[in-house]
Amino acid sequence: MMPDLEEIPRLRRALGLTQTAVARLANVSQSTVVKVEKKQMNPSYDIVRRLMNALQAEFRRQEKKALVEQIQSRKVQYVEAKLPLASAVEEMRHWKFSQLPVMHNGHPVGSISDKVINNLILAGRDPKDLARIRVEEVMDPAFPQVDGKAPVELAASLLRHYDAVLVTAKGEVTGIVTKSDLMKLL
Repeated sequence: MMPDLEEIPRLRRALGLTQTAVARLANVSQSTVVKVEKKQMNPSYDIVRRLMNALQAEFRRQEKKALVEQIQSRKVQYVEAKLPLASAVEEMRHWKFSQLPVMHNGHPVGSISDKVINNLILAGRDPKDLARIRVEEVMDPAFPQVDGKAPVELAASLLRHYDAVLVTAKGEVTGIVTKSDLMKLL
């Protein structure tokens, strides 16, 4: 039985493929794909089968890619930018995190880590003075952000340079990914 030819352009667009890419995958000419989609030809069963097999194989290939939303930690612990550094340290100890995002009015504005705090102490700053200064005065830049539908490979590449990656959906922070979250793939 011949598959519905309407499926070919629908599947192609859903997979984000060009007509040229589908032609290459199915080993047919690009003009054949155009003519099939525009109903300018009555394709043979062999051509339809090759197109559908190529699209289904690409669907399976894309389906196997893990998405950031599948490994993210949904509960995002953070500290407010205006808090004293001593409060941030307490939060980090309480949650046993070596780094936390810094937020202001629900938006990421920076990050704080044990590395930042230790560098301040090692630089000779008086710990009593450090305890009172606000997080925003010593924080690092904010963690990068990716959409939850992004491939895990994107977050993994960012984690080579950053301690964490914030996950967003429609501009709102919905999760966080750290290097330990990558182990969820195993």
